Amino acid sequence: MIMKRKNFRQLSVVNCQLSKGFTLLEFLVVIGLLSITIGSILLFLTSVLKGTNQVNITSEVKQNGQVVLDTLESQIRNATDAVCLNADGSLCTANPLDLTYIKLSRTNSDPLHIRCVAAVGTTQNGKIEIAVSQDQLPTNFTSITNQDPVSGVDITNCSFKVIPSSGGISAPPIVAVSFTVSQGVDAPSRLDYKANVDFQTTISLRGY
Repeated sequence: MIMKRKNFRQLSVVNCQLSKGFTLLEFLVVIGLLSITIGSILLFLTSVLKGTNQVNITSEVKQNGQVVLDTLESQIRNATDAVCLNADGSLCTANPLDLTYIKLSRTNSDPLHIRCVAAVGTTQNGKIEIAVSQDQLPTNFTSITNQDPVSGVDITNCSFKVIPSSGGISAPPIVAVSFTVSQGVDAPSRLDYKANVDFQTTISLRGY
């Protein structure tokens, strides 16, 4: 009889301990730990997503810029002569301040004109245009860059400079090209959707 009472007391103590449950403080601590864990995971995933967006946008901008640079390089290398002109058709000074472009003379073809055009507000990207014409100031320019204000590219800091060769009169001139490519003027304004890539090179005329 004594043994039964002892076992009953032990069982009552165990049942009491099992039915205790969580206190309010313990519940708040668990909630706090879960919030910190979930917040850290979300922050990590957001950082990875932004990094992926930045890499993709930069890659896209680089590809567009490289296509433009390759096009310019192939046209300039095959020219027989190059001169730098102001917007009014006059020859450039040593440090032109006005809008400038270059005129390329070519064998058995009309001259090729290449110019930079600045962006117009938030509706038109800056661009690089070409025109084939005998005119000193052609009007039939066409863009060689993607002009879509969202998915296209904006060309800034664009310039062309004709550098006389140091090899004398018989040596071909050199054309210095530089421009910056970024997302279209109406592209998303988030930082992870912004990319600026500089392109610059010097090209010697082979058809001289």
